Amino acid sequence: MTTEALRLELAGGVANIVIDRPEKKNSLTVDQMGQVGTFVEQAVEKGARCIVIKGVSDVFSAGRDLQGVDTQNEDTLAIIREVINPSLAKVRNCPVPTIASVKGPALGFGFGLALACDMTYAADNALLGSPFRNIGLILDSGGHFYLKDRVGAHRAAEIIFTGKMFSGKDAAKMGLINRSLGAMDLDEFVQALARSIASGPTAAFKATKEILACGDGYDAMAELEAHHQSTLIRGEDGTEGIRAFQEKRKPKFVGR
Repeated sequence: MTTEALRLELAGGVANIVIDRPEKKNSLTVDQMGQVGTFVEQAVEKGARCIVIKGVSDVFSAGRDLQGVDTQNEDTLAIIREVINPSLAKVRNCPVPTIASVKGPALGFGFGLALACDMTYAADNALLGSPFRNIGLILDSGGHFYLKDRVGAHRAAEIIFTGKMFSGKDAAKMGLINRSLGAMDLDEFVQALARSIASGPTAAFKATKEILACGDGYDAMAELEAHHQSTLIRGEDGTEGIRAFQEKRKPKFVGR
């Protein structure tokens, strides 16, 4: 599946969704931002068991393409409510594990997209942050949520109020992303990780995603664990995993 700005590559259970608009630093129009979520759905429908989102030309995404935006006449509320937020929700709620592989800038929509994935890995010299103060606006695409949740409200306020930009290495140090690596090593690391995850027990990973997304505290999460475990142990991968353990061999998971 390919559009003007995005393409979907699927091999061995790993789907790569590639943002390919280098002449615009991989910034996207409103329609193209909406297509990101559609590509995630398409990847799952085609059998992906792990999805990697990345950009071309050592750039993740500079966010929304603001060229030609009419500030007085566009329906910004509708764009965010009906296009941007639903597209990012498809990434957050994807039933298979998702990984963002970030090189260069990840700003605005690109920032929210990178952090909407289950795991985010960035080049040491990647560029993240919230420069919106420079154009009189606020961080959107879920950015406030991720910053407050991962680095605390006080640090989120500092980042947003100052427009401070930071590297992938700094983002990893503050706990905003999983890890940073040398730019030359990032692709190989992420692809190897994706292949490993894609060969794993996909149904169990889906259950873990639901449990981690539960915001109702320990008791609710423990109950979800019990519910899913009782189902998974009877599933194909659960049965195979226990049998392989008993037979002292490596399990062969099929994702169910």
